[in-house]
Amino acid sequence: MNDPKANLELIKDFGINGYENIRSLAEINLRTWEKLVEKQMDAFGLFVDAGINQLAANKNPQDIKAALDNQIALGKSLSENIAVKGRETVDLANQAGNEYRSWLENGINTFNSKVNAAAGKAFKK
Repeated sequence: MNDPKANLELIKDFGINGYENIRSLAEINLRTWEKLVEKQMDAFGLFVDAGINQLAANKNPQDIKAALDNQIALGKSLSENIAVKGRETVDLANQAGNEYRSWLENGINTFNSKVNAAAGKAFKK
């Protein structure tokens, strides 16, 4: 490409596309971060609720069997809820991975189309 104007237009297009790609990547990162913080807060809330329930259950223990049954029920409930939150977090990670993969593929396709278009123009001359 010997045409300086065409060279500047190509550089301008790459700059604009690069900026848009960085902006969309930042949006993906922000959404993912917000969702992860929400999941962490949910898990923290589960631990706090379990602690409160444990204190309430052991406030006035009448017999050891009832106290043990309460502890088993609380432990089971907490473990089930944590397992659910763990699965939700794995789903979130998979979703974020798919978004990042899509972002990368889109960027590669855009880059390839711009390069092919510029090469086609250069070879026509």
